[in-house]
Amino acid sequence: MTAAQLPKTDKIRVAVVTGGHPFDVPAFRDMYNGMPRLDVYLQDLDNWAASRRNSTYDSYDAFVFYNMHSSGILSVRKDIDKEITGALTQLGDSNQGIFILHHALLAFPDMQVWSDVCDIQNRKLRLCKPPEPICTLVANEEHPVTEGLDDWEMNDEIYLMDTPTQASQILLKTNHPESMPTLAWAHQYRNAEVLCYQAGHDARAFTNPNFQALLARGIEWLARRR
Repeated sequence: MTAAQLPKTDKIRVAVVTGGHPFDVPAFRDMYNGMPRLDVYLQDLDNWAASRRNSTYDSYDAFVFYNMHSSGILSVRKDIDKEITGALTQLGDSNQGIFILHHALLAFPDMQVWSDVCDIQNRKLRLCKPPEPICTLVANEEHPVTEGLDDWEMNDEIYLMDTPTQASQILLKTNHPESMPTLAWAHQYRNAEVLCYQAGHDARAFTNPNFQALLARGIEWLARRR
């Protein structure tokens, strides 16, 4: 489907890239269906990379990555592997916003470009615990993504890994003793704004109204609609 074939709409067009990690597809889809400003196109990594061949890629206002592919084994076909690498390298050429969600922080562990997009140079996971209650604290009350939000608690997976560099604005934090202290952060990558959010393991997050609000606000901001 080319951009000319996409339905004309004032909604925010979002490519949501998945693969490399299982997730609750119906709950994930239902979450996006409840965001009336968004026009979401769920797709695997191969199709997202292939969309550069036509104007579909350029029609998206933002990209959400919810994938967890390993470096060097993106595909059994070298032509597709090359296409995916090219698409990842192209990120930031335009001002299309980039949202890195949950396990996507761990994708492409040996690719420098992905570490730069995430603004974490050592993305090795030191601890991962099954979902349990975790308190989310608003660290920046003035940013468009978090303005007006209150602290909240929800059940989610616990990650312990390095935090972003000083180039990032910290938006959400937690005081959970086993978690990385920073939960959400924003920074500029080349020409694009990037938002990274550690949360989002399963339906317990997808159905949480605060998580939904953060996700929707983040996409709106990345698409320059907030």
